[in-house]
Amino acid sequence: MSFLNSFAAEAARQTLNRIYLEPYGCLTELVIDAKSKSLSLKLELKGESQPLEIRVKQYQLIERGEETFLELGEIATSREWLDTLLREHLNEKIIKPRLQRTPLPAMVRMLL
Repeated sequence: MSFLNSFAAEAARQTLNRIYLEPYGCLTELVIDAKSKSLSLKLELKGESQPLEIRVKQYQLIERGEETFLELGEIATSREWLDTLLREHLNEKIIKPRLQRTPLPAMVRMLL
């Protein structure tokens, strides 16, 4: 990962923590591999003794009109129960969260 990508990943991590994750804990690691379209995250969540690790394969950024979505492909975590929940309750393990109007979409586009 280049210095610019490392800087952008760190800025995205801090923004995610500040805007989305603060009530739940914090994102301690964010690794994005644009070539293989994969993400790796490590979160330290409140009330948990061990970090939660999440690995995503085959992500895509999707533009629909003025909206941008991050479509996640295959998802695996360090929690067996969470893998089961994702497998049984998400349509083909794909999440389409809408990126809010923050600096995050620009950072994500640069990294992805």
